[in-house]
Amino acid sequence: MRGRAELIDVSQASDARIYSFLLGGSDHYGADREAVRCLLDVVPNARQLARINRQFLVKAVRYLAGACDIGQFLDHGAGLPMPRNNVHQVARRANPAARVVYIDHDPVVLAHARMMVDDAHTLILDADMLDTGHILATSRQAGFLKRDAAVGALFLCALHCIADERNPWQRVTDLMDQLPSGSCLVLSHLVSDDAALREEASRLMRRLTGRQWARVRSRAEVERFFDGLEPVGGPIGDVARWRPGTDLKLPLPEAAWIIYGGIARKP
Repeated sequence: MRGRAELIDVSQASDARIYSFLLGGSDHYGADREAVRCLLDVVPNARQLARINRQFLVKAVRYLAGACDIGQFLDHGAGLPMPRNNVHQVARRANPAARVVYIDHDPVVLAHARMMVDDAHTLILDADMLDTGHILATSRQAGFLKRDAAVGALFLCALHCIADERNPWQRVTDLMDQLPSGSCLVLSHLVSDDAALREEASRLMRRLTGRQWARVRSRAEVERFFDGLEPVGGPIGDVARWRPGTDLKLPLPEAAWIIYGGIARKP
């Protein structure tokens, strides 16, 4: 792993490190900080949105592990671990036996995760988040997924990295088709209803991250990911309003940018 990390060009911003910086994390370089400065010119509430997305992750995992009694999770595009409230920590507070598979292919993310997350109930998997066959087969072989038990499939602000040409909608559908009834999709995505703003932000972030980003999408496009599934815990919408009750300040209704998504169950 050290060999791979040494090949990283730290002059190129990383999607995972940008998100970490927005959350106040310490794993970032000058290129990431400059990328955030540029992003804030287009998405002025980006820091607030990152916090809202993180809080949604905590609420969603706690809800699934507790109210829904789900004990196995696939975290697609997991990103850099934070000092607290990572998926395995939140899930295990509600279900001490919960198993979590973190999926990413960024070598820096993998190196940090393997240093910070070391327990028998957590698997760090080097994989493309859309390589469903490999993810499921490897997780099952390692004893982290039972075929007949419901799964929490997480895609938290990850699918903006997947281009339309790869048909992420069909890939998410294919994943849910292979999971047992009662499994839940947890998904969030940066959205704007202004097409010009979406294109400006997408073009900027593709340039700054070496095309790690694909594009920002509209609400309607994000809703397509939930086709055939039943919303639970609240409607699909602004995740800041999903099961409210935190101390986070909600985005103003007229805000040009929100984090859009929710939780939906496979019948």
